[in-house]
Amino acid sequence: MKIKSLGSSSAGNAYVINDGQSVLLIECGFAYKPLVRMLREAEYSVSQISGVLISHEHKDHAKSWDKLVEYGLRVYASHGTIAALAKENPEAAAQMIPLAPEAGEDVSAPVSVGSYDVLAFRTFHDAAEPVGFLLRSRADGEKLVFATDTVNLRYRFPGVTKMMLEANYAESILARNTRMPETVVKRIRNSHMEIGTLCAYLRGLDLSRCREIYLMHLSDAGSDEYLFFRAVREAVPEGVKVYIFDKGGPRKGRT
Repeated sequence: MKIKSLGSSSAGNAYVINDGQSVLLIECGFAYKPLVRMLREAEYSVSQISGVLISHEHKDHAKSWDKLVEYGLRVYASHGTIAALAKENPEAAAQMIPLAPEAGEDVSAPVSVGSYDVLAFRTFHDAAEPVGFLLRSRADGEKLVFATDTVNLRYRFPGVTKMMLEANYAESILARNTRMPETVVKRIRNSHMEIGTLCAYLRGLDLSRCREIYLMHLSDAGSDEYLFFRAVREAVPEGVKVYIFDKGGPRKGRT
């Protein structure tokens, strides 16, 4: 399974997942034409995409959702996300496919999207019904967890081989930022993953099969790539490679 970031920041998020048989797009947080161009630069086209997964309705994750629906792609999101997007374009939203846990449940039933089995799980963000995704490829057997824009995670994923996780800010850095309005600082703390929280979560997992961890959505004002790489590297077993996605795409970390 190959992972490509087209962008990973509050300016826009989009990630391409390719298991050699099917291509998925997770998030579409750029205008349609720039997204098409970025896909082309990454040697993909919209026509190759088997499905689009959207974690929540905020523009930096869902900006071109209706254009992708109108193109004819199968676009998946939670009921709450679809309802929020319907306020912009009800006709396009009616063609979206719900993928979310049922009432009282935390994890959805899996659905088949191309060569992947995909399920959604609840995350914790200031959005209508945010979710993360667990993907299992029937083509290569890889198992990928995707979770962004969430204060924490409470799920364990046995047998996971790859993880794409938010590492938004460090409290020590955010607390020193005096130029940011307090309302913005409060929102970051209440809706995004702090690096210490992420590392504590990783230490509690069985990562015996995990080979790669990708850090996403680093804040301009509250993060430090070297600090985050070192913290995560110390929290996971030897042999797990750690990567950092910057605004323009992935950059391999030191391993």
